[in-house]
Amino acid sequence: MNPDLPLRDIHLPPEVGLWPLAPGWWVLLCLLLLAVAALVWWWRKRQSPTEPPVRVQVSALRELERIERTYRDQPHVLVRELSVLLRRIAISLYGRRRVAGLTGMTWLQFLDRQSGSLAFSQRFQRALTELPYRPQGEADTAALVQEVRQWLRSQQQDGGAKHV
Repeated sequence: MNPDLPLRDIHLPPEVGLWPLAPGWWVLLCLLLLAVAALVWWWRKRQSPTEPPVRVQVSALRELERIERTYRDQPHVLVRELSVLLRRIAISLYGRRRVAGLTGMTWLQFLDRQSGSLAFSQRFQRALTELPYRPQGEADTAALVQEVRQWLRSQQQDGGAKHV
């Protein structure tokens, strides 16, 4: 090589910048945003109840009125329907894991703890644990309906926030 020749040094092209992004990066960014949005939606749905507690109690009180009107002359069916209603509302407010496995006295004690009284385990124990499974029977259904109504209203005030 001759150092006297008028040659210039090799010019390199400018470095590739980060902006604007290539189309593949835009697609990846959109997919990432969708995944984050889906994750947030899934997490919020899992954390919050499906219905606000107030709506649950309003529909439960309507259902209680319907049950009372429909089965007024059939005490054993009335008690069975009240028991089912209590179970459904408790599962809605407190979750299936906490409520679904409760039976007998533990179920009645759970209802007592949520209401702050001992009416279910002491006064209505036989009616709620035995009468729904018998073809015939008698119970103070008017008092039981009133106690269920009181329980539902107490849950509405607390929004199902009491915990065992």
